[in-house]
Amino acid sequence: MFNRLRTKKTTLLLTIALLLSFAVSGTVFAFGKGAQGPDVYAVQGMLKSLGYFSGSISGYYGPVTENGVKRFQKAYGLPVTGAVDDKTLQSILWAYGNLKIPKKPAPAPTPTPTPAPAPNPQSPSDNKLSAEEQQMIDLVNGARTQAGLPALTVDPQLSHVAKLKSQDMVDKNYFSHQSPTYGSPFDMMKQFGISYRNAAENIACNKGVEAAHQALMNSSGHRANILSNDFTHIGVGIVDGGPCGKMFTQMFISK
Repeated sequence: MFNRLRTKKTTLLLTIALLLSFAVSGTVFAFGKGAQGPDVYAVQGMLKSLGYFSGSISGYYGPVTENGVKRFQKAYGLPVTGAVDDKTLQSILWAYGNLKIPKKPAPAPTPTPTPAPAPNPQSPSDNKLSAEEQQMIDLVNGARTQAGLPALTVDPQLSHVAKLKSQDMVDKNYFSHQSPTYGSPFDMMKQFGISYRNAAENIACNKGVEAAHQALMNSSGHRANILSNDFTHIGVGIVDGGPCGKMFTQMFISK
């Protein structure tokens, strides 16, 4: 359900956090008609982006959702059951992750008077955490405290980069560590002048902070990032939008 990429002790994890909640003790359970909840919400969002679901994204698995799943299964050579089993989920994730997004031509520049000097929008001093971003950081550090680990220090510039990544995923309608705008998370950190010894990124698509945190903690790989002794600093960026309601980016570094 996720890919791991390594570059000089760096770890990169990919997942849609909502879809991890039905992996328990190594067993993945299917869900289908009549089910409801955030997992259904995420699947509906991805199928809608892929053109297989025409209904409203409600989180309820009704006949329209079942029909969309059947259409997807038929198109990808899967058993046409109408239920989201492990193979169907993997295929949906793969298709959504490889969704081709048309590039919009940049608008022609409009001549404007030279503005008065303004603060640099990329300056760390201008970066203020939202209440939700602070909540997610508190949840991460709370989990670390329970595990007997030191809290991570908030890096304002890293949080700024994490927010740009979440915004980019919303604006460009994708869900991937590889950004069409910035490249890999490591490339992106370097572009913004962030130096590190070790680095990692978690991304999630979810409706709320607590649900996203719990889903990430239920994933062994993402939990390992959150509870790693290799990292000393964290940046979190949360942006409204995307198929699940909100996009979350967690960036971890050690200096």
